[in-house]
Amino acid sequence: MREIMENKETLKESVIEELSKKIPPELVEDLTSSYERILVEYRKGCWEETLWKAGKFAENTFRILAFLLTGKVEKEAPSFHEVREKLERISSEQLPESIRILVPRIASSLIYDPRSKRATVHVKEINPDYIDANLVISACSWILAEFVRLYHTSDPKKIVEIINGLVQRKAPFIETHEGKVFVTKPIDCQSEILLLLLNSPNGISRREVGSILGRYYTQGRVTQALQELEKERYILKTNDKYIISGTGEDRINMALSKLI
Repeated sequence: MREIMENKETLKESVIEELSKKIPPELVEDLTSSYERILVEYRKGCWEETLWKAGKFAENTFRILAFLLTGKVEKEAPSFHEVREKLERISSEQLPESIRILVPRIASSLIYDPRSKRATVHVKEINPDYIDANLVISACSWILAEFVRLYHTSDPKKIVEIINGLVQRKAPFIETHEGKVFVTKPIDCQSEILLLLLNSPNGISRREVGSILGRYYTQGRVTQALQELEKERYILKTNDKYIISGTGEDRINMALSKLI
């Protein structure tokens, strides 16, 4: 599982291998490539670019939906409205309910629509693109995982690993290269610890935190930051590992929303 989580190429190749057995490879390749481009922009903290790249993912999703509906491969994105209407008219015996209803609605309403900036007054210093980017990346991950769940052919245990890798919450500014984790944007020691924990739902040890952030801060500063975060209940310690709390997630989300 850890290997799949740390190697995005392995995850991408696993998804392509599964879906290409029942969906034309060119459609699967376009969908997974567009998903990968979303992740790249999100990890860089480019919230607006994340939204624009997600538009292409929505278009590729509807190309797959059109294929499942008609058996034909569309080179360009079909009419979202037309595909949605046709899918909703057919019976659940022809296609699964999530393909008929959920996937097209999520792709159009939660992924494609947020690309257009809402004409509203925003809270001072809060970048709404970050909020939209989180919504969009979660929706894209869910759709890709749902395709894998419905159209896989491999052992269920492998599919569980793939789906878990897709739906795990994504953290920006965290990259893994040759097995080593890096924080790619200097913020502050506390925020960078929260980022690492946001990226590791099962928690990480003091040694791991020190190994990663020791490139940028003294071990004394790392220890101080951990103690401050624990005192404020932003992080919790259990079984020799630190995990992020709900208030910790709120804290790092607020910090990220102010990064333009």
